[in-house]
Amino acid sequence: MSTFAFQDFEDVAAQALIQYGLQGASLGFLQQSDSITFQVQAAGGARYLLRIHVPLAEAMGEHGSSPVMLRSELQWLDALRRSSGLVLQAPQRNRAGKFVTTIQTSNGPLNVTMLGWLEGETYSRDLENEDTASQIGEIAGKIHQHASHWRLPAGFTRPKRDAAYFQAMLGQLAVAVDDGRIDYTDFKTLQTATATLKEMLTARRFTRQEHGLLHGDLHRGNLLIYNGEVRVIDFSFCCFGNYMFDLGICLSNLRQEFHPVFLESYQRFSPLPTDFARQIEGFYIGSMLGTLVFMLDNPDLQENLVRRASILAREYAARFNRDERFWFGQ
Repeated sequence: MSTFAFQDFEDVAAQALIQYGLQGASLGFLQQSDSITFQVQAAGGARYLLRIHVPLAEAMGEHGSSPVMLRSELQWLDALRRSSGLVLQAPQRNRAGKFVTTIQTSNGPLNVTMLGWLEGETYSRDLENEDTASQIGEIAGKIHQHASHWRLPAGFTRPKRDAAYFQAMLGQLAVAVDDGRIDYTDFKTLQTATATLKEMLTARRFTRQEHGLLHGDLHRGNLLIYNGEVRVIDFSFCCFGNYMFDLGICLSNLRQEFHPVFLESYQRFSPLPTDFARQIEGFYIGSMLGTLVFMLDNPDLQENLVRRASILAREYAARFNRDERFWFGQ
């Protein structure tokens, strides 16, 4: 989707380093997902994560093209790091004192941000146990506890995970029904679940104890473990929504036997609503709609799209539509 060549991104990264007073630092390409990332190794030994905000797929959103959106992400991350007790990456300001650096190129402006490097190995299923599940519950609880009390700065703007978002994700999947990648009956099942989720969102008035800023992408790939301590990274999808959205993603990445210890730890910092089980399961289905949309145009993920759409509809959404729990007892 980008008109830039890889060499362009290396040039942009090098220009950005000058704005952070790090000219001459070495750059090592990491990956492209919602942004293009480089590890920066400074002369004094300090390391950083440099992000050029060009997403791999349009489904990852356009927040990277908005300096206001990016600044808002880093304002919250900076506040969380200072007062939540969590070990987080430190947002870096450029020489002008700003969190977002805009580099002008012949193909248009590109936004760049930089974070301090956080040590740790990627958290994987084989590292999972009661202690790590408890730590992840604490992380989610502390994030939501902070969000429920933090006063938003003027101009703060982030995307929403609301009824309109879930409906839009469902609508984008229609093309895969037309070409046969998603079974029509499965799509109708997802459509019913989405309508029910929308009713849940519109039928009640959420308080700051239930609704606010979310990490928005709390899966294993955004967790590190360092000397036994679980750490969270990548707030690039942070958004406004119901806190149970984050928990739906978290619990989908934990073996069910560890769900109780996760929830017990979470509740030490943030309360659960009385109907938390149905909400968590509903928001898990909603989060997966976005995952399926991301897969739509990726040729390497088509088999995964077909398989996961079917599983989501038949094993999760169908039971949700019958008001049966798939993770929790009735």
